[in-house]
Amino acid sequence: MNIYNPSLDPSRATSSRRVSCVRLLVTLLLMFVAGGREARAEEAAIKPAPKALIDWASPNTSNQVQAAKGVPAGSTVAVDKTGIAVAFAPFQHGDADHPGFHVYPATGTGTFWDLSAYGHVEARITNTGTAGFSIVMHVSDEGEGYWTEKKLEFVNIKPGETKTLKVIFGYEKGFKTGAPVHTAKVAEIFIYLYHSVQPHAFRIEELMAAGAAGETPVMATQPATNRVDAVSPAHHY
Repeated sequence: MNIYNPSLDPSRATSSRRVSCVRLLVTLLLMFVAGGREARAEEAAIKPAPKALIDWASPNTSNQVQAAKGVPAGSTVAVDKTGIAVAFAPFQHGDADHPGFHVYPATGTGTFWDLSAYGHVEARITNTGTAGFSIVMHVSDEGEGYWTEKKLEFVNIKPGETKTLKVIFGYEKGFKTGAPVHTAKVAEIFIYLYHSVQPHAFRIEELMAAGAAGETPVMATQPATNRVDAVSPAHHY
């Protein structure tokens, strides 16, 4: 007489193992989801809210923005209630090679933004003209002149395009490791174009500090042909 012993039934053993595997997978999935939520919550707690560097509604905003010396005759850099409207006339002999403008803290030149809680400065730029251009943004800290080949990034923008130009503190020219920025004493932001025989127009409607201190680029470098120091003037618009 054969007596059925469930513990010796291979089909039941196989089924039991499957149930155990499913339970393990569900447990791991729940742990992964919970861990992701905790990580996002921790990141949100560490990352400060973005800090606008210009208050467009302030009556003193226009004092923060100054055209650089030597911009082509007929150029305008104007601040309105929603942003900075820029129109650069074509380059002529004797003009500055790189027409641009300075943005200073609301408290005036010779004072500083304290951006030590942040990881980068970014500007949202729209090309409102009919020709593409390369635009560069440089972050200048205490004791440093605005004209330097450090602490800068650039982006190419076609007519009608809107792009965000970002300078991550401690990285430059294609997000390579670069000169450190004294983020507690940022003196100015200098934004400029490479010279061109064509007129250019654009708007900046966001200029802010964002990200957490110690931020690193998603990618360590950009392709060499997309770096400021690797592009000859002939490649610029």
